[in-house]
Amino acid sequence: MRIGLDVGGTFTDAVAVVDGKLVAKAKCRTTKEHLMEGITEALRAISAKVVPSEVTRVTLSTTVVTNTLAESKEDAVDLYIVPGPGMNVMHAFPVTPIVLSGYTDHRGIVTAPLQTVAPKVPANRHANAAVSAKFSVRNPQTERQAAAALRDAGYDVVSEGAALSGSLNFLRRTVSAYFNSAVQPVFAKFRDAVREALAEFGITAPVYILKADGGSLPLDAVANRPVETAFTGPAASVLGIGALYDLPQEDTVAVDMGGTTTDISLWHEAMPLMARSGAMIRNYPSAVRSFAVTSVGIGGESAVTITADDHYAVGPKREGPSVALGGTVPTLGDALITLGHADYGDTAAAKEAIAEIVAQRKGVDATAVDEATLQAEASDIVAAAVAVITVAINEAVQRENKRPVYVVKDIVDPQVFTPQRLIAVGGTAPSLAPSLAKACALPLVIPEAAAVANAVGAAVAGETTEITVHVDTAKQVLVVPELGLTERGSRMYTLTQAKEVALTYLAQAAAKLGIPCEAGSGEIIEAEDVPVVSGWDAADHMITVKAQLRAEVITHVD
Repeated sequence: MRIGLDVGGTFTDAVAVVDGKLVAKAKCRTTKEHLMEGITEALRAISAKVVPSEVTRVTLSTTVVTNTLAESKEDAVDLYIVPGPGMNVMHAFPVTPIVLSGYTDHRGIVTAPLQTVAPKVPANRHANAAVSAKFSVRNPQTERQAAAALRDAGYDVVSEGAALSGSLNFLRRTVSAYFNSAVQPVFAKFRDAVREALAEFGITAPVYILKADGGSLPLDAVANRPVETAFTGPAASVLGIGALYDLPQEDTVAVDMGGTTTDISLWHEAMPLMARSGAMIRNYPSAVRSFAVTSVGIGGESAVTITADDHYAVGPKREGPSVALGGTVPTLGDALITLGHADYGDTAAAKEAIAEIVAQRKGVDATAVDEATLQAEASDIVAAAVAVITVAINEAVQRENKRPVYVVKDIVDPQVFTPQRLIAVGGTAPSLAPSLAKACALPLVIPEAAAVANAVGAAVAGETTEITVHVDTAKQVLVVPELGLTERGSRMYTLTQAKEVALTYLAQAAAKLGIPCEAGSGEIIEAEDVPVVSGWDAADHMITVKAQLRAEVITHVD
């Protein structure tokens, strides 16, 4: 038995899956200030069909880190960088960094040693720090030296850019390192709450957590890289869609309609599209590998307001539950209930709330709003929400079709993403998705168990991790940044050899994280072989290979 838990901004969902069958499900409100209460309530709701000793695994999806970042409630962090010469990056990060002198060039050669770090540590330092050095993926020596010095200086947490990503992009690695340290405390609190809740039910099975790329890792293994759990909510919905519905090969738009947001993903040939360079965290480009998901601040409990030009606006604010559920501010959900598209809570209260905002807009008393007017205005509210989501879908499709072209194949045979259907999941999907599908002129599919798709996706997520191998044949150096490994005297001269070695190191990385890596489960996702010209010869090579455990759902769910 696998248990999936999705701790969202509005609801906490729990499911139990046995041999591909959904045997229990529950949806409870998220208790933001006391996370354990919401998790415990969700577990209690499915406990009648859960035998603790039969639980083999618990996998979590959470918006805790995502919401912390979105609301700018992360802990303060001292950011140290070793940029060397080149462009001015002082304003490229969430805080002004502390610059350390030293430089490692693009070949991984330390051309200027690291300065003494201690004098740079401010007297009023924060508890956590992050450090990132340019070209550290080619030689992590300087970055690791700086990190060790910062730990000696008394920092509780020090995140290293190259340990989080082996990809060349100094700015993205630096952003990842900064936010990784910034969310360590909130993640630790969440981890403790989960453990306490599971212990209350006698569940001792291994606990995993989703990453933004749809893979999962043991909860303790993620403790040092919690930034990778940002956007696990959208990742869970993508996995849930894949688990609940046998997607066709044709281009598909998928939406996860929750209480706070609607998350949009694009599917091509039955596979979700990935973000090409890494996720954006509060408008800062990171190296966090993730699905290409667009989030819109519209959900079932999004507040309805009146704009300055006398139109209805829905979201992005959420000011509590719908009036139908005891809230005080009219919501999209209240409008859907008024129209008869949704059936929950106090229908009369929902209609009264919509009547009040209609009266406010028209400058009349609420008692003067007749049923026909009420229905027409509620339709306008829903249309306003649908319009925003439709624009976001169109923009996502346009971004995909405007992607940079790097290979001749894409020039000769360009792949134009053309949506052929809409798939909707989430608690708000049955009531809102039909209107969206009509606006987009797309056939609609709402899978069974759509309301708890995120928890289903978490329950059946497979394990994944990735590593990067950099080889400089001229220097005879092999580097695996994520493992902090530098191998000198390497006699590797071919891309084929580098791929084989990458899969070997991938297995080592998996073992270090406590996850299985069976033969054939690893795959090469990037491979680059750049000749290095010396004189008139091109005898040497700069080789980069990225390998990963395939991120996928382990079973479909009925």
